[in-house]
Amino acid sequence: MQLSHHVTIFSLLATTQFATAYRLLFYRSDGCRSESLGDWVGGPSMGCRNDMAGSASSAIVQSTGKIDAPFMITFFESNDCNPDTEIVHGEPDEDGSACLNARRYGSFAVWNVYED
Repeated sequence: MQLSHHVTIFSLLATTQFATAYRLLFYRSDGCRSESLGDWVGGPSMGCRNDMAGSASSAIVQSTGKIDAPFMITFFESNDCNPDTEIVHGEPDEDGSACLNARRYGSFAVWNVYED
């Protein structure tokens, strides 16, 4: 029974790590250098989000592990991730993080930007 318990925990951790793609660190002003407002960690399964909308103007995007190539953090002007209102999308650079300016965003998602 003990081995089964460890296998279940390992499976849950592996699934959680794969499902998590990014960590966002939100900032009040452009350039990711002003007051820090908090963070969010998630991936494509988290859907459309409104965390810090109306308060943050930029976010540092960090990788939390293996990420499938087509998925990127995408910010939208609308509050429902309407593709017609995309402001910016991006992913971490070679150093493992990037700053995205998304002033006046209403929502964001980990989104497949190459999907029609």
